[in-house]
Amino acid sequence: MTKAPVLALPNFETTFVIETDASGTGMGAVLCQEGHPICYYSRKFCPKMLSASIYVRELCAITSAVKKWRAYLLGRKFFIHTDQRSLRELMTQIVQTPEQQFYLAKLLGYIYEIVYKPGAQNRVADALSRVHEHPSQCLVITIPHWDFIQHLQQTFATDDNLQDLIKKVEATPDSFPGFSLIQGVLYFRGKLFIPDNPAIKTMLLTEFHTSPIGGHSGVQKTLGRLKENVYWDNMKLDVVNFVKACYVCQQTKHLNHSPYGILQPLPIPNGVWEDISMDFIVGLPSFQGHTVVLVVVDRFSKAAHFGMLQTHYNASKVADLFAKMICRLHGMPKSIVSDRDPIFISKFWQQLFHLSGTTLRMSIAYHPQTDGQTEIVNKALQQYLRCFVHDQPKKWGNYLHWAEWHYNTSQHASTTLTPFEIVYGKKPPSLLQYIPGSTSIEALDSTLSDRETILQTLRKKLLRAQEDMKKFADAHRTPHTFKVGDYVYVKLRPYRQTSVAGHRIQKLAKRYFGPFQIKSAMGPVAFELILPADSRIHPVFHVSQLKHCYNPTVASLPLPPMTPDDQFLIEPLVVLGWRHNDEGILSHALIQWAGLLPEDTSWEPLEDLRKAYPQFNLENKVAVDGGSNVMDLTSPAHTDEAQAEEPMGKAKRIRGRPKWQDDFYMAKN
Repeated sequence: MTKAPVLALPNFETTFVIETDASGTGMGAVLCQEGHPICYYSRKFCPKMLSASIYVRELCAITSAVKKWRAYLLGRKFFIHTDQRSLRELMTQIVQTPEQQFYLAKLLGYIYEIVYKPGAQNRVADALSRVHEHPSQCLVITIPHWDFIQHLQQTFATDDNLQDLIKKVEATPDSFPGFSLIQGVLYFRGKLFIPDNPAIKTMLLTEFHTSPIGGHSGVQKTLGRLKENVYWDNMKLDVVNFVKACYVCQQTKHLNHSPYGILQPLPIPNGVWEDISMDFIVGLPSFQGHTVVLVVVDRFSKAAHFGMLQTHYNASKVADLFAKMICRLHGMPKSIVSDRDPIFISKFWQQLFHLSGTTLRMSIAYHPQTDGQTEIVNKALQQYLRCFVHDQPKKWGNYLHWAEWHYNTSQHASTTLTPFEIVYGKKPPSLLQYIPGSTSIEALDSTLSDRETILQTLRKKLLRAQEDMKKFADAHRTPHTFKVGDYVYVKLRPYRQTSVAGHRIQKLAKRYFGPFQIKSAMGPVAFELILPADSRIHPVFHVSQLKHCYNPTVASLPLPPMTPDDQFLIEPLVVLGWRHNDEGILSHALIQWAGLLPEDTSWEPLEDLRKAYPQFNLENKVAVDGGSNVMDLTSPAHTDEAQAEEPMGKAKRIRGRPKWQDDFYMAKN
């Protein structure tokens, strides 16, 4: 049974013999001819068969073996050898049990004879039936071998300078303290001595810095790991240069110094309501259909006007509100400072103010500090409304005009005057009337009544406040060393990521993109970069969003798909499921979004999907098993499956657009 050749080819001119046996855990069988095996068969019993009697298990072994080799046995007589003596009389005894009827039915149509074979002689089948009692285990011991030593020995043999050093160490070891030679390898103070070979140094630096063990550590930690194992001259300098040029560290790590760029304040205006700044406050509760506040601030007097806008506003509606709020009271301004909102960069808005002679000064990409004055006013307005409508948020519109009066009649820190007094040349009216003769200082009355003197005093105070602000701001900033032609990494979305889902998606994402080359300097602290041709991001960046690239030969990390207003662009990838309304009509689709995690899939109304993505073919984007992308959406089975997750006996819940998608731009093709 075990001597070569182990198995023989079947000879259909000779009688086949099956040897079977059953143990407590499984069965075994051998198909033989003239004492030589042709096939082996072994199978583990199911739980039901484990509790059956030995008679039933032996009978099951016979029928299973006959079924296994049916192609050899059908149509000719064969013999069955078993060590169960009672089965020898199976064809002559009376069938009494259901098990006998069940298994005998499987042997109908065969010509066979059951022969008793003692267990001591039926060793092969017995061994096959017991292979499942103690499952075999394959234990492998893996020992890692570091071939670096062999490579280092080869380098030692080919380096002439190192060979001279080894000969000197062998000849006069006292002249070279700390050096020792062990098995042809030179050591210094118990550490491997590395020759001046750039390839070996780079391999070691890569292993101790970029590997999972190195963990892209900083200079000190990487140097500490190397010092524990190896030594070479000027090791620290090599580690500093390698870590500085590591593109993974450049793209993922924060800067450890103050932001680049000395503060560059905007020039002080010369008159009231000549130079203004503006911004939007969005996301407010609906007040008579209004959810947006337009904030306009005079950069000279610090006066402000607030106006309400409906949710779906456009450049035309904003221009109409601007004319009613500002133009009819103060005329057209000379310049407007704003961020890069889609309204402000629209052709309608730019052409309108171009014809009016107004200069539009927009902030650079990802630098809202340019319009910091309006941001502060936004904060003050929201704080005022929060104090009065925190219990009834939808009534904020009733307090907007009072908030404007409160702000314009409050003393400003930089001017020590109220915006109302600067604009109109007199103090705002109060409850107590002025009593003539209440002051005896005639000169003071004359100074305060002279409007021109007030404006000159105001300009001096603004310049002094601006100098103080620049002094304190520059104490926490670092002068930059960027110049045209340098390669830099760009930091995107440093302040816009606020949602929970977006925070999870971007938590472990790379912080910097690039590298990109600096094309030109737009000012002391702003540079224009050479971005890819398909980029939709404004190419001018503040130096605080840039980082030096010390290895411009690495592949550039592509920019994420963005919209002109600096929001992520997402598109549907595949339809994972469907939902029906109460009338049985398809109403929602389960969408997996391109570029997002699988757990960020969401149910979206079909009508909204067709409007937002007219080129997205829902029928061809269905994910089904079996390789087909066609589904019978009207079949009862599919309807039950799609609605299986809905609670029984409860009204169906229609889910709207997830809140975390507010930070994303729904592209419309």
